[in-house]
Amino acid sequence: MMPKRGSHLVMVLPDLHVPHQDEAALACAMAAHRRLKPARTVILGDWLECAGFSSHPPKSMDDGRVGDYIADEIDPCARILDKLQEDTRELIYIEGNHENRVQRMCAAGGPLAHVWQHVSPQALLSRGRSRFQWIPYSESLAHYRIADDLIAFHGWSHAKHASSVHASLLKGSSGVHGHTHRSQTYVDRDPLTGRVQQVWSPGCLRDLQPNYMAHKPSGWVHGISLIYCKNDLSKWTAYTCHIDRGECVLPDGGQVRG
Repeated sequence: MMPKRGSHLVMVLPDLHVPHQDEAALACAMAAHRRLKPARTVILGDWLECAGFSSHPPKSMDDGRVGDYIADEIDPCARILDKLQEDTRELIYIEGNHENRVQRMCAAGGPLAHVWQHVSPQALLSRGRSRFQWIPYSESLAHYRIADDLIAFHGWSHAKHASSVHASLLKGSSGVHGHTHRSQTYVDRDPLTGRVQQVWSPGCLRDLQPNYMAHKPSGWVHGISLIYCKNDLSKWTAYTCHIDRGECVLPDGGQVRG
């Protein structure tokens, strides 16, 4: 469904965790992006795993085999960003807690403090890009404003009902978030003003059953969100398209697969 005159499309892409992306889900999301060519594309963060900078001990031999940060994470992610920029006017990257692992480890001091400018995800992924906005995780309440009453942010809670928790924290504003990898929607209405608040997560684009959850079904879901927004940012409506085994159906009924 293409936007009508006076409006534009914003596509929201959740957690990817390169090199643990689900290739079929990512291919489907990219195919939808090529087809719809959104005016703005918003990445909700955690597009890198940054495994080598984790403070958590590995839970298996596979987890302990940390790959090459540049070759296995930065370079593949940069190629995906290149493809996205071919079909969008603005690309917004909201840094997640996984990208922030790098800064946190470098800030702890020692020899890594001197290489921060060489390993910073922001520096490496922003290099040579125009029409690209990076929102640091360390920024106060890091978020991107999609519309007057709708923000995108990585996620401030990992609770079971995180969308509901975020709704309480937002105090009436609407929001779309990542972080939890689960698809959730919370909708409420102010009985006095009639204003509707919607907070949701489209899910993720990563593998759904990682090694560290080998004995616990994840319940995670693949998905993307499409937000049709008035050009003056006063009104919007959102659709979440769940990706089922590499395929999804767009709001106009068209089927997309990678």
